[in-house]
Amino acid sequence: MTEQIKQIIELILPVCTSWIQKGTDGLERFVDPNDNEEISAHYGATHAAAAFILWGKSTSNEVLYKQGLSLLHSILVRWDDNKKLTAFHSDFNNLAISMVEPIVDDKTAQTIRNTICDTADSNHYTINWLPMRWAVNKKRIEWKGDNNYQSTINKCKEIIFKATNADGGIEDRLPHGTSFNLQYDLATVSILQYLRVQGEPMDLSKELGFLLNAVAPDGDINYQGRGTNQIFAWGLWIYLLASSGNTKDLLTALNFLEPRLKKMLDNNNMMLNEWEGKEKYLWWDYHYASVYTAHCLLWLVMAYIDAYKAKITPLFPITAETGLHIYRSESYFVSWFEGRTEYLAEKGPAIAAIWSKEHGMICKGTFAPWQGHFGNKYIYEDIVLKNYCGLLSIKKDKDWSKKRFLHKLFPKINTNEYYKLQPLFCPIIIEEKNSNLIIKWKNVASKDNVIVNIPTFSNKCHIETLLNNKIVPTFCTEAIKNQYGWTYLQQSKLLRGNEVTIKIY
Repeated sequence: MTEQIKQIIELILPVCTSWIQKGTDGLERFVDPNDNEEISAHYGATHAAAAFILWGKSTSNEVLYKQGLSLLHSILVRWDDNKKLTAFHSDFNNLAISMVEPIVDDKTAQTIRNTICDTADSNHYTINWLPMRWAVNKKRIEWKGDNNYQSTINKCKEIIFKATNADGGIEDRLPHGTSFNLQYDLATVSILQYLRVQGEPMDLSKELGFLLNAVAPDGDINYQGRGTNQIFAWGLWIYLLASSGNTKDLLTALNFLEPRLKKMLDNNNMMLNEWEGKEKYLWWDYHYASVYTAHCLLWLVMAYIDAYKAKITPLFPITAETGLHIYRSESYFVSWFEGRTEYLAEKGPAIAAIWSKEHGMICKGTFAPWQGHFGNKYIYEDIVLKNYCGLLSIKKDKDWSKKRFLHKLFPKINTNEYYKLQPLFCPIIIEEKNSNLIIKWKNVASKDNVIVNIPTFSNKCHIETLLNNKIVPTFCTEAIKNQYGWTYLQQSKLLRGNEVTIKIY
């Protein structure tokens, strides 16, 4: 398996090295292939430099090691200017350069120490950032002997503990109910595992068990929430499995990632699909191919270096406090999520994935970026709303132009009516009867006009819709692109009733 990790690293390396360009000032930049500039406020350059240095050292590749040092030198020279940028990712950047401090020359090591100690931590408390902040402040104590940094570590520990549910799932924001998704849950757990490898004592058995319980039959771990099908998750996931010695699960993860990675790299993408990166299709505002690819590369390198160093025996959940429900049988797998408030991509109750033994993955992923926090640049409204396995309500929008006084002021005002499409979130029940998968949406408001909307990967999957136990027509109406590929929309006619059921044969 370490050999397979090595092969994947060597697949990514030449892509990342090709993005290094020398500026007019003689300093190297890690230039994004889609934006044609270094994304200096983010962390692509630091992660690429750290990956080159660590891999160069591990494999005795002097050329790569020196290339990493050269890029690191450029980063350190420009650091004070870059850290003034609004979106500077202090915790990410500090952690990346701290990883190479023990293996570079004394002068560079001292510069790294001074740089990190003179750079403030990030000023927010998004949960997946906190283990990085913890690791960096642990280094500051080691370098300066100043225990004042311990208060920051204690704060990080306290917040992570509050964010951890009894079943092992970790919220990405507090208070509870704000944001949860699999990508950033595993990011938090993976860097906590990095801290374990560094000697920090903690038990991550239930946290790992929660994640392993969520893995879909095709090997995917990243099919729910804001991070759906993004490469960010995969270096961290492989690091967690490799360093904890979970060989069987590691093989599953590697076999999922490897065949999808080359296409992503060829297209300068940061999602594991076939779309061109320059399109930024269903990307969030903060997405850059260079940043996420370098991040994945560094954690794959660390997976190789730290393999089997801190064993975890997973403890699987027996309840679902986080709200991620898994139904698993010999014939079917269904994952559905109760929902959070911050992002449309995480609202619910919503089906996150359906698999059958006969058809494989039937559907995966929910929604996509939406107006609001981090979701404004690359919105495809119609697509996003239809990329949802569930009920869509169709409402006639109240037309402000119909007000009488407006017509007196503006006699020629347009009074055309239009309809509004909205997701309708209802309680979900999963059953299996007579080898058929049954999904029920309960307590549907009888006044609502709704349609069943299921984006399937195959148009050959037989789906039957029932309204109050009566069969209603369901057809493949169109095809849309989601985070994974082309999907075929199975939609019912307009419905009105209290209980809607689908059967998958």
